[in-house]
Amino acid sequence: MKRPSFNLKLPGWHEWLIYLTTAVLLLTGVAWLLLDRFAKVQGEFGPEPNPALPWLLMLHGIVAYAFVIVAAMLTPVHMRLGWSSHRNRPSGLLLVGVSLFLAATGLALYYSTADALRSWFSLVHWLAGIAVPLVLVIHLLRGKGSRPRRRPRRQRN
Repeated sequence: MKRPSFNLKLPGWHEWLIYLTTAVLLLTGVAWLLLDRFAKVQGEFGPEPNPALPWLLMLHGIVAYAFVIVAAMLTPVHMRLGWSSHRNRPSGLLLVGVSLFLAATGLALYYSTADALRSWFSLVHWLAGIAVPLVLVIHLLRGKGSRPRRRPRRQRN
């Protein structure tokens, strides 16, 4: 018996929301990183953090919550059907893993008070964040060329 073939392409609005939230997160994250490292402003008592940093951080956090909601909406159909059809599992798992890691380190940055931990969380968070576009592109390219894998047939006695 032939197994059904599943179309795992997302609806246009969902795909658009994934790309939009990912792009805004990348842009606000990179902008925050660059301003924090290289764009100090001269204050009355010396260099001070750029005044745009808190606004970028707030926007980044709000959009991160939106991304979590939009990504969670993939679970009932896209991820479940993709898993059962054996398509694109490694890159899908990598994408989910990186997203969960970013959510966890983002929360750790928000709640951590220890400077040493914050420095470490910050480093791994922005490294993983910069990797997201590459992981997403790999998943998309592998998905476009993938076909459902056939499971070996069970032997009937």
